[in-house]
Amino acid sequence: MPDIFETILNNMEEAIIFLDADDVIKLINRKAEEVRRVRASKLVGKHILTIHPKRSHNRIMELLSAIKSGPHIARERIVHVGNRYFDNTYTAIIGEDGEFQGTLLISRDISEKMQLSNENLSLKEVIGGGPEDTRFIAESPAIRDALETVKTVAPLDSTVLIMGESGTGKEHFAELIHRLSPRADGPLVRVNCAALPEALMESELFGHLRGAFTGAVSNQQGKFVMAEGGSLFLDEIGELPLSSQAKLLRALQQKRIQQVGNPREIEVNVRIIAATNRDLAKEVEAGRFREDLYYRLNVISITIPPLRERAEDVALLSEHFLKRFSKRIGKRPPALAPDTLTLLASHPLPGNVRQLMHALERAVALSKGDMILPDDLPEDLRRTLPKEKSSSSLAQITLGSTLKESLDHFERQLLISELSSAGWKKQEVAKKLGISRKSLWEKIKKYALEGGDVTKQ
Repeated sequence: MPDIFETILNNMEEAIIFLDADDVIKLINRKAEEVRRVRASKLVGKHILTIHPKRSHNRIMELLSAIKSGPHIARERIVHVGNRYFDNTYTAIIGEDGEFQGTLLISRDISEKMQLSNENLSLKEVIGGGPEDTRFIAESPAIRDALETVKTVAPLDSTVLIMGESGTGKEHFAELIHRLSPRADGPLVRVNCAALPEALMESELFGHLRGAFTGAVSNQQGKFVMAEGGSLFLDEIGELPLSSQAKLLRALQQKRIQQVGNPREIEVNVRIIAATNRDLAKEVEAGRFREDLYYRLNVISITIPPLRERAEDVALLSEHFLKRFSKRIGKRPPALAPDTLTLLASHPLPGNVRQLMHALERAVALSKGDMILPDDLPEDLRRTLPKEKSSSSLAQITLGSTLKESLDHFERQLLISELSSAGWKKQEVAKKLGISRKSLWEKIKKYALEGGDVTKQ
């Protein structure tokens, strides 16, 4: 290597490691020696796993295998070492003949950004505090895990893909990522990809000049230009037609756009946050979504679990919505009758938080007394579990209980009943209740049901 290139590498603030096609270390610059606390002279010529603890070997090899198999783009992950955070980027190096030559690992110290993000998160009280329209009403481990991921990725400029069913709050997560990012003072521009006519997609995203086509009576800025210096939220990205996906991919790769009717390209500085209620991996397999665009979007992903997998949030959300809608129409917040609580707790709620919110808004408006009865709920919510399924668990619920106490009691009794009848076959019970095995384990631990013989409690 010429001396000038070695000098440049050793003066870089980023830690640089290069691996050959067999994952053998060929180069370590001075910053990497400092960050990794290693000596290049002792590691050059050895396998990359030499500088990683054994517990991470499988993860590292899976990552390197994915890079080698292509598409050949950078893979990003955040590493927490001691009291410092590093943004690690693994990039495939491809020769002119198209053959894989090796992997370039670049580590950047992002500890200051992480500290700033944590301070912002505390100040804005995103869980259970802050302005009503930005508050997250949640106590379930699944949602808190997702919020922790938001805290980690918000300071970065990486593309984020938010996945979850309709009504789970994907847009709120996008807003939170933007608010906690260094781009918070810039705009957050929203695009509903499902509502974009295919013929106008290019004009809506990239803009057009006057006279570019029939009806273009004036210049129009596209969404990319409107989001300059901020974030562009591409909601329901899975609905974008294939022809539009190709044009979007080019803009994301080059960070340049071309307005309709303008021969010049425009450089844009935006962060992309995308969301979808579809399984994009399956969409790729079915040929409905471009694989290269999927990998470009799926740099960092956040999955928001459905409400049926976090029943402990139903009570908190219900109480919040009852207070909100009662205040709006100037009446005292009603309570939920035990039967009503059982309906909400046992229903799969396919519309998730949005469905629960609309149901309780209707109930507050139509209820005649201080109690929300089952008949105050929409008909689709009243069709739920058979009566015998809930009668025993309701026997001990009293009107003096809080929403959370009543829901916890119901959930515990339901788990005891289902686990006992299934002979404690947890996979079977998780499938029957429509939740993940991990969620079931968390609930068993929460209600101290590990002991086995709890059927009489």
